[in-house]
Amino acid sequence: MEERQRSSGTAGRNSSLARGLRSLLGDNQPAAARRSPCDTHAQTACWAPRGIPAHALRFERRGARRPRRPAPHKGPAAGARRYPAGSAMALLDLSHVTFRYAQETILDDVTLAVTKGRKIGVVGQNGSGKSTLLRIMAGQLEATAGDVHMQRDVRAALQHQELQPAPGETVLHHMRRVFAADIARGERLRAIEARLGDDAAEHEQERLLAAYARLQHEHEVAGGYDVERRIAMVLTSLGLPRDAWDHEVADFSGGERNIIGLAGVLLSDPDVMLLDEPSNHLDTWGIEWFVDFVRDAERAIVMVSHNRDVLDRCVDEIWEVRGGRVTTYTGNYGAYRKAREEALALQERQFRVQEKEVARLQFQARRQMDMANAYDDPGQARRAKNMMRRAERLQKVERPDRAEDRFRATLKSAGRAGTIALSVNGFTARFGDRVVLDAVDLELAHGDRVCLVGPNGCGKTTLFRAILEEGSWENPVVRTGKAVKVGQYRQLHDVLDHDRPLLRWLADVTRQPDPAAAGLLHRFLFTRDDLERPIGTLSGGEKSRVQLARLVHAQVNFLLLDEPTNHLDIQACEQLEHMLAEFDGTLLVISHDRRFLDGLVNRVVEVRDCELHLSRGNFSDWWRAKQEAGEDRRGAALELRSRGAAEAGRKEAARRDREERKERQRERRRLTREVERTLQRVLALEERGAVLAEALEKAFAPGADPATARAMSDDLRAVRAEIERWTAAWESATDALGALPATE
Repeated sequence: MEERQRSSGTAGRNSSLARGLRSLLGDNQPAAARRSPCDTHAQTACWAPRGIPAHALRFERRGARRPRRPAPHKGPAAGARRYPAGSAMALLDLSHVTFRYAQETILDDVTLAVTKGRKIGVVGQNGSGKSTLLRIMAGQLEATAGDVHMQRDVRAALQHQELQPAPGETVLHHMRRVFAADIARGERLRAIEARLGDDAAEHEQERLLAAYARLQHEHEVAGGYDVERRIAMVLTSLGLPRDAWDHEVADFSGGERNIIGLAGVLLSDPDVMLLDEPSNHLDTWGIEWFVDFVRDAERAIVMVSHNRDVLDRCVDEIWEVRGGRVTTYTGNYGAYRKAREEALALQERQFRVQEKEVARLQFQARRQMDMANAYDDPGQARRAKNMMRRAERLQKVERPDRAEDRFRATLKSAGRAGTIALSVNGFTARFGDRVVLDAVDLELAHGDRVCLVGPNGCGKTTLFRAILEEGSWENPVVRTGKAVKVGQYRQLHDVLDHDRPLLRWLADVTRQPDPAAAGLLHRFLFTRDDLERPIGTLSGGEKSRVQLARLVHAQVNFLLLDEPTNHLDIQACEQLEHMLAEFDGTLLVISHDRRFLDGLVNRVVEVRDCELHLSRGNFSDWWRAKQEAGEDRRGAALELRSRGAAEAGRKEAARRDREERKERQRERRRLTREVERTLQRVLALEERGAVLAEALEKAFAPGADPATARAMSDDLRAVRAEIERWTAAWESATDALGALPATE
C-alpha cells in the first residue's frame, strides 16, 4: 500500500514537473503537435508542429536550457569525432568555428559537415562571410576559435573569384600543372622507350621492360593517356576557344580568368570542390554543361552562387549565412525559400503568443506584489517573485528578423523618345582579319525589352560598344532615336575610376553637391565610412551598386546592361528586377541568368555565325526551342569564324599532322630496329642450338660420360625455350610494324 502511494506520489510530481516545463517553454500546443528539438546540424533549436517540416523551423532560442545529455554508452573511443545521427561520416566538418576580422565577428559558433556526394549551395548577402567560410574550409584562413577537421587522404580544392596566375603562364601550362604527376610519369615512359631502342644488355632490357609495364599500368589507371583530351573537353565546354589556349593567363579579363580557374578545379577532381561564384562569367552553353557536371559528379561540392536557376537545378542542401550564423536547409533553393518563409511565419506566431504570455505573467506578478504589500503577506510576495522569474525565463523566442539590406531607388526614364529607339543596318565588326559581326540588322522600338545572347566572344559587347560610341540620329548604320538618352552598365566596371574616392567620383560624374551624392550612395547601402574609400578597394557587388546609382541619377530612356547580376547577391538581383520591371524605357541586356531574364524580356536576339537571329518570347521559350532543335550543346559556336582564324586553324592542323607523321616515323624506326635485333637473337640462338644438338649426339655415343650428356640436354632445352621466347618477340614486333601506315 505504501509502495503504491509512493509510486502515485512520484507520478504526480513527474506530471506536475512536465506541466511546469511545458509552461516554462510557452508550449500551449496540443500533445500531438509537440516534437523534440530538431536538426542539430543547423545549430538551432525549434519545435516542429504537425504539418510543418522540421528543416523549416530553424530559429534561435538564446538562453534556452539545454536538455540533459543521456548517460554515455560504450562506443567510439574518447575523443572520437561525432557526426549527425544517420549521416555518413563527414569528409570535412567545422565544429563551433568563429572567425573575427579586426573587431568584427564574421562567423560565430558555426558547426557544419560535408559528406560524400553532397551538393551544397551557400547563399547570403554580399559581405556576410560566404567566401570567408570557403577559405576556412580550404585551410587558407585560420579560424579564430573552433576546429576544422578533414579526413585523412581527402583533398579539397578552392576556386577563387579571380585567378592569380604565375608570370608568363599560358592557359595550357596552367591546366597541365593539375596533371603534373601524370605528365612526369609519361616522360619516364618515353625515357624507357628510348633506352629500349638502344642496344642494351639482355638483363638490362628485361629490367626496363618490367619497369615499363608497371608504369604503363599506373598511367592507364590514372588516366594519363587521356590528359590532353580532358583538358580540351573542359576548356571547350566552359566556353574558352582553342585559339586562346596558348595565350598567357595574365592577358585575359577577370571573367575569363574566373573560367580558367574553374576549369583547373574541375580537372583536379578533388574529393571536395569549393566553388566561389562558378557560373558568373559562363555563357548559356557553359552553364548548361556545368549544371550537368555538378549533377553527375560523385564528389562533394560546396558552391557560393547567386544564380537561382543553378541552385534550383544542382544542389540538395542550402547553407544560409546571416548575421555570422549559418543555418542549413534540406532541398534546393526553391525549397529553402519556402521553408524559410514557413519558419519565419511560425516564429512570428510563437513570438506573439510568447509576448502575450509574458505580459499576462507580469501583470499578475505586479498585482500579487501590490496585494502582498497591502496585506504584508510574504507568501504572496514569494509567489509574485516566482511569477516574475517565470516571465523572464519564458523570453526565449526572438522576434523574427525579416529585415534585409535592400537599396532604395527607382529607375526613372527621360520620357518617351519617339517610335525608333535603335536601328542597326548592315553593321560589320572585325578584329584584324576576324569577322565578328557580318552586316547585321536590328530594329528596336521604344519600350522593347530584348536580351542579347550567344557564346562568349561572339560579339555581344562589341555591338554594345558600337551603339554607345557610334550611335546617333545622323548615323545610317547605327541610328538611335532623336530624343534617345542612352545609359550603360559595364560588366568589367571599367567605366569607374578605380583610383578616386567614391564620393568624389560620383559627385563629379553626376554634377551633384557632396551632400546630394552622399545621400544617393546611402540609398545604395554605402555608409559614411565608405565615402572616402578608393573605388578600386570596393568589392564586385559594391562596384555594381555604384554603377546602378549613377544610372538612377542619369534618368535615361534606353538602357544597355552588360551582365548586371554577376556580382549582386540574390536580394540585390530581385531588387534590380523590380526596378527594371517599373522602368518604362527601352531595355537591351546581355545576361545568362535565366531567372532574371524570364521576368524582364519579351524578345531574344541570338548572335550566331556572325549574324543576329530574332526570337519572340522570353529566354526559356528561346532555350526550349534550341533544345527541341538539338542546339542546346556547344558546337559550331566555338569554331573559328574568319579567314585569318580559319587559316590559323589549318596551320595548326597541319602542324599536328606533321608531328603525328614524325611520331609514326620514329615508331617505324624503333620497330624496325626491334625486328632486326630479335631476328639476330633468334638466329644466334638457333646456331648455338645446332652446335649443342651435334655435341649432344656425340655425348650419347658408346663410352661417353652420361652426366655430360644430361647437362648438355638441359642446355639444349634452355636454348630452345629462349628461341621460342625471342621468336614470339620477333613476331610481335613484325606485326606491329606491319600495322603501321605505309611510308609517308
